[in-house]
Amino acid sequence: MPSAAEVIHCTKSDRACPLLSLPLFAQVPADRWRRFIELATVREYQRGNILFYQGNPALGLYFICSGRVKVRKEGRFGHDQIVRIAEAPDLLGDRAFFSQSPYAATGEVMEQSTICFLEAKSFWDILGQENATLRHLVRRFAQELGHAEELMHCLAACTVRARAAAELLRSDDVEKKDEVLLTESRIELAQILGTTPEAVSRALAEFSDKGLIAVKGRKVRILDEEQLRRAACPHRRPPRSLA
Repeated sequence: MPSAAEVIHCTKSDRACPLLSLPLFAQVPADRWRRFIELATVREYQRGNILFYQGNPALGLYFICSGRVKVRKEGRFGHDQIVRIAEAPDLLGDRAFFSQSPYAATGEVMEQSTICFLEAKSFWDILGQENATLRHLVRRFAQELGHAEELMHCLAACTVRARAAAELLRSDDVEKKDEVLLTESRIELAQILGTTPEAVSRALAEFSDKGLIAVKGRKVRILDEEQLRRAACPHRRPPRSLA
């Protein structure tokens, strides 16, 4: 069992906090930002720690300062699906919080992460009257709705092979143009793609046999990007690089 999250003191100065790069805080006055720093609880989490469970009430908002969190939907017969991976800096738990409904999925930490939690009353006292903040949240909800619609269409219209090809292209490391590091396990990758680990392994093996990729552990080298793009689901496929 993963250890409980540890409460820590933020060591970054006000202006160095990674959360300031979020559009949510772009026009927040300095005095309200300082109140956020004072009232938010900062914790250090390890892989496997649970932030919130599906079905539990949302009592506040989570802000990811560093690390990653997977949001997984618990399905029938124990089959989960990862519906989102949130990477720092990001906001988490907002849909349930603002709709005043239980969490529709479970938030599980994927790697060592630093995460702030702000209680509901504190959020409304600090940020609830800021028009710029509320406008940003409206835009965010619209973008998330569009992403959810694309994901649903992808799951219905595209094969596992096509979804796997698109995920490889999306994971392409900008530092090493042709190399992908699969930071998720085969089980997690299957949950992202809405399939089984066996189906993921078959898709990767097929791409390898055809010379599109080379696989070594969690490292995948893309050998034929053009053919991989042709095989990829168009709903998840990233745009071509202009470089």
